[in-house]
Amino acid sequence: MALLFAPLLWGVKRAEAAAIELKMAHFMSPMHIQHQRSFVPFAKKVEELTGGKVKIRIYPGGALGGPKQLPDAVKAGITDIAFIIPGYSTGRFPRISAFDLPFLFDSAEHTTAVIYELYDRYLAPDFKDYKVLCFYSCGPGQLMTVTRPIRTLEDVKGLKMRAPSAYMTKTLKLFGANPVGMPISKLHMSLEKRVIDGMLTPFSAVTDFKLFDLVKYIAEANVYTMPMAVVMNKEKFQSLPEYAKKAIEEATGRQWGIHAARVYDEHDANTVRKINELGKIKIYKIPKAELKRFKERVAGLEHEWIKEMCARSIPAKELMEALKHAAEKTR
Repeated sequence: MALLFAPLLWGVKRAEAAAIELKMAHFMSPMHIQHQRSFVPFAKKVEELTGGKVKIRIYPGGALGGPKQLPDAVKAGITDIAFIIPGYSTGRFPRISAFDLPFLFDSAEHTTAVIYELYDRYLAPDFKDYKVLCFYSCGPGQLMTVTRPIRTLEDVKGLKMRAPSAYMTKTLKLFGANPVGMPISKLHMSLEKRVIDGMLTPFSAVTDFKLFDLVKYIAEANVYTMPMAVVMNKEKFQSLPEYAKKAIEEATGRQWGIHAARVYDEHDANTVRKINELGKIKIYKIPKAELKRFKERVAGLEHEWIKEMCARSIPAKELMEALKHAAEKTR
């Protein structure tokens, strides 16, 4: 009897042996909206497209590396796939750092559309060591405070503000603030203990880090967005069978990037609705005339960026002109 079932059992074991498991790493909580609505659906889609022959195991919370370590972790094969924020690795992704400059984009989806407009011609060399699965962005960053409201440029002076990137550190300095660098995970404690007076971050952070009872004022100015990417170890991708490559490419690309960006934009909108319902935080939209003063204060950053990139033999002026053209076209 055992001999009759032996071929069947051998076939099952062979199928199991043929199954491919890939590791995907990010540094956010498993409760984060991107984990729930982007990363998990992506893994399920790949498994579905391959009939269960490719499974993606997600490692959240920095289990395989923190925000600054993940670009190296995926390159070294510690993880096969990783969510990265290029702006956290200053100088490593020079071309896409143009997107870190202030006052360029209106939303996560807007930023994402422009990245895809420019990628093939201008940005691809930054990612030559990876198989890029998708790009997207967080929503626009706003000026949030616990000590006093921001209505004018002068109101920012002297405030200790958490900065999300190198260019936003420069931006806050030009506004007159005292930028503070810290992981976003420490926001709650730092605001509670008044280590900082506020931060520059998207609306969604109020939900993600439970800041409804800490933040008192938000000045809506759409100061920045932050490009993000999901990348894969190049050699690992090339080693996969064709059906696996096809499934991963079908589940990713521009359509997945736009989806992930919309998730962020919707999350921002839902957070604003909740803020208005609770009535504990006052949102003030900076008027156009005053916003012009903010923009004029940081105008020199673009020239600084162009000069720095030209020194690295990057066609920075052409890239910036193309970025602005694409931003207007997709606005």
